[in-house]
Amino acid sequence: MIIQHAILHILDTNTGNLIASQGEMPVTDIGVHDYIEKLVNKIYAGDVKTGTITGNDYLQTILAEKDFPKMTTELAMKLFEVVTGSENIQAGDLLSFQATTDDGPIFGMIKLNFSPRYAHAVAYISDKMINNLVLNQAVLPAATQTVDEAILINMTTNKYHLIEKKHLIDGHRVAYFSEKFLDIIPDVSIKENLQTIKRTIKNVAEKYDDLPEHEALATTQAAIYEALEAGSIDTEVIAEKVFNDNEPAKSLYREQISKKIVDKEIPVENTKKYEKKYRVQKFKLDSGIEISIPMAIYQDKTKVEFVNQSNGTTSLIIKDIETVLNKFTV
Repeated sequence: MIIQHAILHILDTNTGNLIASQGEMPVTDIGVHDYIEKLVNKIYAGDVKTGTITGNDYLQTILAEKDFPKMTTELAMKLFEVVTGSENIQAGDLLSFQATTDDGPIFGMIKLNFSPRYAHAVAYISDKMINNLVLNQAVLPAATQTVDEAILINMTTNKYHLIEKKHLIDGHRVAYFSEKFLDIIPDVSIKENLQTIKRTIKNVAEKYDDLPEHEALATTQAAIYEALEAGSIDTEVIAEKVFNDNEPAKSLYREQISKKIVDKEIPVENTKKYEKKYRVQKFKLDSGIEISIPMAIYQDKTKVEFVNQSNGTTSLIIKDIETVLNKFTV
């Protein structure tokens, strides 16, 4: 990544001050470059929402401004006005930059929230040097941390990647970064779509005694994991795999899912992230036993099997074990 412009504006809502930088940061500083690049990579690999800005959008209009400090100051002023309206939104800095990546030129804005951290300080008291602890209220996140709010816009395609959290404003949980600041409506994130699928499966399974909830959810996870290889998840395929020949259950699932997810085909950008998350089946039994089963093993009945007993209980059989290792290592 090659950074052309970078500027930092301080949004100190703790003191009620917006300190707008009059000039840009030196982008030749290797530390600045590495910090921004690592943050960008973390954003792309996170639970992003996507969308495309159009000619009528607020962002498209303001990005037409060629004076980078002036343009970013206007953005900082608007964001400061938004965040000062809620005590629940953390104070922070607004980092704005323009860069060139392998996918083309991008414009990025990252809100760097302040965190209180202690640091040492040297002071002289009565001619004695005293090493003391001081609390710094404005420490920025490390490059390895995931930020709460950010947007990266491809300036060629106008497609954006957004990451944000909801905050309590006037008694309502609001995605203020997109709704009140950027004035955009992003697509539903893959994380939210997956949550919708899981909740719908759970809701339908609860209505059928012959469809144990743990089996339905485990099959759902397996279907999602399998679909990630193709880079998209088909809600209809999940229905077929989870409910098989149970047509009433499939019909109810389709009815409920169609109200929440418009497109049957859900694209997944960060497949590696979700492959890592879904590659292990995790179960907690009423006896207190917890077990994790790798997906490949879970689907192999010569290795592990759930058996429904005639008395209504379920047995978990683990087969073909050669070695047992205790994870309480010395």
